Amino acid sequence: MSWLRANFAALGLRDFRFQWIASTLGTTAFMTRFVLVPIIAFELTESYVASGLAAMGNGVGTLILTSYGGVIADRFSKKPTVLVSHVAEGLVIAGSGILIVADLITVPLLFISTLIGGSAFALTGPARQSWVAELVPKELVPNAIALQQMGVNVAQVLGPTVASIAVIAFGVDAGAIYLGVSLVFLIVIPLTLLLPRTPPAISERRSPGRDLVDGFQYVRRDPRLRILMLFLILLVICGFAFQVLIPGILFNEFDRSADEAVVVNAVLGLAALSINLPLAGLVGGRHAWPLLMAAGCLMGAGLLLVSWAPVFGLLLAFSALAGAGRSAALLINQSIMMANTRSEFYGRVTAFMLMAFAVQSVISPVWGVAADAIGGRETLFLVGAIVIGGTALMLPAWLKLRRLPEDAATAATEQAEVSGDEDLVRADE
Repeated sequence: MSWLRANFAALGLRDFRFQWIASTLGTTAFMTRFVLVPIIAFELTESYVASGLAAMGNGVGTLILTSYGGVIADRFSKKPTVLVSHVAEGLVIAGSGILIVADLITVPLLFISTLIGGSAFALTGPARQSWVAELVPKELVPNAIALQQMGVNVAQVLGPTVASIAVIAFGVDAGAIYLGVSLVFLIVIPLTLLLPRTPPAISERRSPGRDLVDGFQYVRRDPRLRILMLFLILLVICGFAFQVLIPGILFNEFDRSADEAVVVNAVLGLAALSINLPLAGLVGGRHAWPLLMAAGCLMGAGLLLVSWAPVFGLLLAFSALAGAGRSAALLINQSIMMANTRSEFYGRVTAFMLMAFAVQSVISPVWGVAADAIGGRETLFLVGAIVIGGTALMLPAWLKLRRLPEDAATAATEQAEVSGDEDLVRADE
């Protein structure tokens, strides 16, 4: 019982619970579209590159606007921003569904739809994530961020699972799935309306550019945030290459329909969810950094094994390992980052984290080019090797960072005081 209380402590708070449900449902819609877009593009063209290009719009929109989305999140109340973005996301998903049903969809139109969706997410992402840290006491911030990331993994399970059952078992058209998914915003928007407005973190009015530069400087000067940000970028770029490559690998290497990528993604999501449950109560403790490196190794090993898998059954099993490692690494990394961030920088640091996801979407065609040139398996093997190498470099960095004092103004210090962890040294700045 105490284990459950520790792992789900933040969900005991009404406002966070409502926000978590709304965020999870909204992310489920986004993840369903994220999984379907490469499949639709590959079926239109039978090209790895087309799959990457169709998904690239998410990254372009997010990369351009996310940093300013972080400034907006810190300078204004989060609630209006989140509401407007949810409305935009719902309309984009519904509009894409209409185009698919009418057989008018093309790769350029898929790119435009992901561009608009990515732009909306660029605004709602930083506001929604930093809002979490304002809805709970400081000592619960690591737990709340972990639960928020767990909600993302719930979405990864719900989206692909529903899509796979609808497509494979019942032959439902992808456009109909899009239209059905858009209906979740009829729940998301009312729940968001019930949440309180929180005051802006920055009261002083300065130019957005100055606030943005201050945010970059804050991350650059803090050695923990700097290392974690670099590792996050590596995890995201390599981890989500899987979505770009798997439809083509199934088609070319296993003589299976690209539609079955939704099954692989559902297995990946289920594994991600299962590993998040025990981690939610550990991300704020002394074991967080070792767990982060262990998760990185698991993710890299899983990707290497997927690239080797000789039969479809083994591919599913190894995908579960890769998914568990990727999800755990992302959850722990983001929780540590937010716990070591001052409240006035929550929005901007969240935005910089989300920019890592934007970067992976922008460069996703690179994985497609590599796969078309050397093969899907070979490219995925390269991705796994990069993850293993990057994780190995984290060990000496952590051994150095653990000797540095904590910032007394962050949630990491609050959490250490509550848990009685005397190994965490604190210092005022």
